[in-house]
Amino acid sequence: MNAPETRRLSETVSSAAGMTLFLLFTVCCLVMISVAAAAYGRVSEGYDKTFSSSAAVRYVTNKLRACDSADVLSDRSLLLENNGYYTIIYYKNGVIYERIFAREQTPAAEGGEEIFSVESLSISENDGLITVTAADGENSFSAYCRSKQSVQMQ
Repeated sequence: MNAPETRRLSETVSSAAGMTLFLLFTVCCLVMISVAAAAYGRVSEGYDKTFSSSAAVRYVTNKLRACDSADVLSDRSLLLENNGYYTIIYYKNGVIYERIFAREQTPAAEGGEEIFSVESLSISENDGLITVTAADGENSFSAYCRSKQSVQMQ
């Protein structure tokens, strides 16, 4: 056997094996990246579907907890009193609005700042327990807060 030919053949086989391993590693990395991207897409889509309704419920209940007194005006509006001003939170045409009034003004569910877009919002009171429910598609979120006292407008 000729030593130089054997050496060239072994170098060629070694180079081919190294390139094959690198190619296999690259293909595995691409497969893992595509699987991770698909999983991220599914998680992100689910989060986007539920964010508005769950955040809306949390927002309204945090406002309820922070206020001095609360009164449910209808199944879609809530009047809160806090430190000399009124806040009305109401649902209209797929949007939750919030509007702040001075004590001298009469609160009305008109205008206001758009807070969240949801398919539905319902607010109810039963024996001092205020229930806030928001729905977005097939997902519905509810929270319960104790009402401190009814608002006494002057």
